[in-house]
Amino acid sequence: MNLAPRHFYASDGTRLAYYVTGRPDGIPFVITAGLGGGIGAWARIIEHLSPHMRVYAWDYRGLYNSDRPEDASRFAVPDHADDLRQLLLHEAIDRPVLAGWSMGVQVILELTRHHGHLPRGIIALHGTPGLPLRTAFDGGWFERFAPTLFNISRRHANRLMRPGRWLTSMRPVTNAFMRLSQTMRIMSPSCDPTMFQAMARGWVDLDLNAYTEIFEHLGQHDAADILTEIRVPTLVIGGGADTFIPPYMSEELARHIPDAELLIVPNATHFGPLEYPDKINTRIAQFIQNRFGVAIEPA
Repeated sequence: MNLAPRHFYASDGTRLAYYVTGRPDGIPFVITAGLGGGIGAWARIIEHLSPHMRVYAWDYRGLYNSDRPEDASRFAVPDHADDLRQLLLHEAIDRPVLAGWSMGVQVILELTRHHGHLPRGIIALHGTPGLPLRTAFDGGWFERFAPTLFNISRRHANRLMRPGRWLTSMRPVTNAFMRLSQTMRIMSPSCDPTMFQAMARGWVDLDLNAYTEIFEHLGQHDAADILTEIRVPTLVIGGGADTFIPPYMSEELARHIPDAELLIVPNATHFGPLEYPDKINTRIAQFIQNRFGVAIEPA
């Protein structure tokens, strides 16, 4: 999937990239990515929905084709939520279905804090209302270790990323990494190797300093207080084998949102859309047809 980036400007003047495809007169479907996932990670979902809906995606400030903000402190979740708001204004997008994966769920929830009237519906993939470092990997050790990891990333960003560009271009290397991840149970054997390699190639070209700043702010954000105020149909999808966002977090998200449906994909990890795209696409299609009257064939 190769969509040419378009551009809009955030409220602080940062130039941001976005992408458009699909049916011009279709209900708008706006994708908010995970941290480091990029538009390519959504390829199967976009291919499935674009004949029926108008699909938009965008890059977070400082990542992929979007510029860094001049103010290095403007990487917090509310900044990204405001960027999403500016995209909707720029394209005059009316009542979209907002779909987020991982970090994207927190950004969408933060948008609804101040603009709850905007979405037509919400799809939350492998997400949490907030404080993801606290529940990651079944314990608080990751949250305690994270500041050290962030400091290492800041000090050695270029040194860390340079060999990664060469390694991820080699299919045997990414295959070996996938096998290791599967052994460690952080990735399912059903993960699409071609899509994962494309995602890995994009990740090693990122500005690691921007990535680190975003990740640190993400770990401090919490929107749990507004879940009961969400008044639009919501589909929550979690992975039964997700160690970063454990399935009980998806269950809690669905329990607190008044009009929420829940799907737990039993063997899916945090990479569910790369592992079980047909199952996830079919459930999204059912949700969109039942709630918004758009007929989409099952995957």
